[in-house]
Amino acid sequence: MWSEDLTPEQISEWHQRTSAPDNELPAAAGLSAVLGRTEDTAVGLSGVEVFSGGFRFTLAVRLRRARPETSHGGLLALVGSHHPHHSPALEDRLLLGIEYADGSRASTLHDTRRDGPSEDPGLMIVSTSGGGGDLTVDQEYWVSPLPPEGPVTVVLAWPSFGIPETRTVLDGAAIRAAAERSQLLWPPQPPEEPTMPEPSPRPATGWFADPPGTK
Repeated sequence: MWSEDLTPEQISEWHQRTSAPDNELPAAAGLSAVLGRTEDTAVGLSGVEVFSGGFRFTLAVRLRRARPETSHGGLLALVGSHHPHHSPALEDRLLLGIEYADGSRASTLHDTRRDGPSEDPGLMIVSTSGGGGDLTVDQEYWVSPLPPEGPVTVVLAWPSFGIPETRTVLDGAAIRAAAERSQLLWPPQPPEEPTMPEPSPRPATGWFADPPGTK
């Protein structure tokens, strides 16, 4: 839960944990892998970009044939993005997880952002931008912090599309090495106090002339 006692600095630090920094240029790790596939479905990982405090990647979902549940934004909802007209059941969703060599785990089943800032949120995987159609979806994820020494394991399960739980090992050393090549563009900007918009103008007379809560 968000606390009213949080300082702007604490909120800024939390945003840095839950999204890629906008003051850095990432470095490519050169990693890609097929996480799981059937004759009609394939899920892959590509575009690993590494920052000083984490990395992001694209989850590429491809279908050979459209299915009724993938139309009109349904496929994007199944992959993990929120869609106003789709609330897929757990057994239909694509599940994605990350595990580090030290035992740290995170998955798309739990959105850490809803917990609000904490002293040690641990390993986080956060869905960011994504899009697609009835046959393809490209969904970006942000993972932080950077992995410790050892491999990075990506766990995928999508039983309703014929893909059982799979484990794919990525080269954690390549991710850490890419972090050294990321470039700081400028220091983090100090947090700014949010500005409230001016109230909407009201008619001079009539019911709408009075603010809510007045008589």
